[in-house]
Amino acid sequence: MLKNEKLKKFMLYLFIGFMIAQPIFDIFWLYSDNLIDIFKFSPSTIIRMLVMGVLFITTFIWFKDKRKYKAFIIAAVVYIIYAIFHHLNSLNFYVPYGNFDDYSFVSEMFYIIRMIMPLLIIFITYEKQLSLKHFQTIVVAVALIFSGTMVLTNFLGVALASYGGGTHQIKATFFEWFLASTYDKYQYLDVASKGIFHMANQVSGVLVCLLPILLYIYFKKPNILHTITLVLTILAMIMLGTRVASMGWIAICAVMILVYLFFVFFKKEIELKKKALVVLVAIIAVFAAILPYSPVMNRTYINDNSQQVEDDIEGTNSKKSLKKFKEYIAEKESEDLTKEEEEALKEEKVTFVKNSYNTFGVDRTYIEKIYPYTDDPDFWLKEYEIPFEDRANHRQLKTDITNHIIELNDNKLDYVVGMSFTRLRNAPCYMENDIYVHMYSIGIVGIILFILPYLVVLGYSLYKMFKDYKNKFNFLNVTLAGSIALVFFAGIMSGNVFDEWICTLFLGLICGMLLISVNKNGNKKDEKQDS
Repeated sequence: MLKNEKLKKFMLYLFIGFMIAQPIFDIFWLYSDNLIDIFKFSPSTIIRMLVMGVLFITTFIWFKDKRKYKAFIIAAVVYIIYAIFHHLNSLNFYVPYGNFDDYSFVSEMFYIIRMIMPLLIIFITYEKQLSLKHFQTIVVAVALIFSGTMVLTNFLGVALASYGGGTHQIKATFFEWFLASTYDKYQYLDVASKGIFHMANQVSGVLVCLLPILLYIYFKKPNILHTITLVLTILAMIMLGTRVASMGWIAICAVMILVYLFFVFFKKEIELKKKALVVLVAIIAVFAAILPYSPVMNRTYINDNSQQVEDDIEGTNSKKSLKKFKEYIAEKESEDLTKEEEEALKEEKVTFVKNSYNTFGVDRTYIEKIYPYTDDPDFWLKEYEIPFEDRANHRQLKTDITNHIIELNDNKLDYVVGMSFTRLRNAPCYMENDIYVHMYSIGIVGIILFILPYLVVLGYSLYKMFKDYKNKFNFLNVTLAGSIALVFFAGIMSGNVFDEWICTLFLGLICGMLLISVNKNGNKKDEKQDS
């Protein structure tokens, strides 16, 4: 019995250590092509799968409610059935154009495992009854590792640029933001930094969901460590240069101050800590003053000059030429053309698209590589007709291409079980909106199985909170619920959140913690003790 308790304690600390180590697993070089060629997957992926497998199996063995084993078996069968139908549909997906024929069974099944495992973190967290103290330790440690590394590497000028891929380093540090010449010499792409981590959007998603919890911890115990962690995290978010992180921190801080004051004055759950509030307002004021000099505020957006570009296109008579050419095509296609004449007409379309894509402001990568105009010039002729703001927006362009290939495949099951993650990622035509991309990659059923559970946890927790308003509607539970909602917001605004472990593992952790909290008896008392 004693030996078993020691093993359980060891597994608990393994779980805590595993979660704290997540930033290390997300280091950029662990995802290099050379390492992936050797191991077939990133070493981080292999370690994560092994550790999570051990954690789940041991937790499952010690599962208290044996009657619910049936539920696990049924769930496993459902996910296996989905995987079979998803694979068969993905295998049969075919379009004659573009780079959408690169499908891998191994990569696709791994992707499904990657979507399932964070859901198991909810179970592991809940079954281990992770204490609030341990949870706070994880959050503070992870935030410090992420933000401390990002700030230090930026100060030293060795941080990786948030955009552009590869090992491209920033060309200007935080201290150079304030020089008038910096943004004359460099684009925001050369200034926004992600430290030494894999992708900016994922780091952004993690920090956005952790910031409310850091503010909760700060308000509960405003010591030097928590203050430094908060300052570094906000600075790192501004350095990232993503709109969600660099501007979202202001809204999060403002809302959390209002929530704090609500529980001080209206709910009377906690005491007002004037000094902590004044310090936080001062921190916000300082960073608000810095924000105009940050990469995100010096970023040129498509809609900033879209009207000017539209006027320039109009001025070159390109739109008139397009209209005239489309009328010519419509007239020719109304005739009974021979095969040779059809080929000749296609060549005319290809020539027109080739000679005018620069004028119409279409990204060369998309028109030549992702969905080549030489294969399907008709698609690009249609794209020429939409407003420049939409045509030059890579998000919109990816969505238009994906919609088009779905139409070409003409299979209703694509919307039900998905056309596959690997096809979209390898094209590459992976949309930066988690609702759209998962509608296509895993389908409606996949969204229900892999993403809806988080919303179910959130909905159930809100129900419990309002049902027992006196005890369950507290500062902690509102903060955790808000963090979960912010992950969904980040997924919609920036994408690449729900299909990356660095985001979903923490989403699972927060969901598990919220379930523990709303299902505790005497919640307010327990929260005080854990703090």
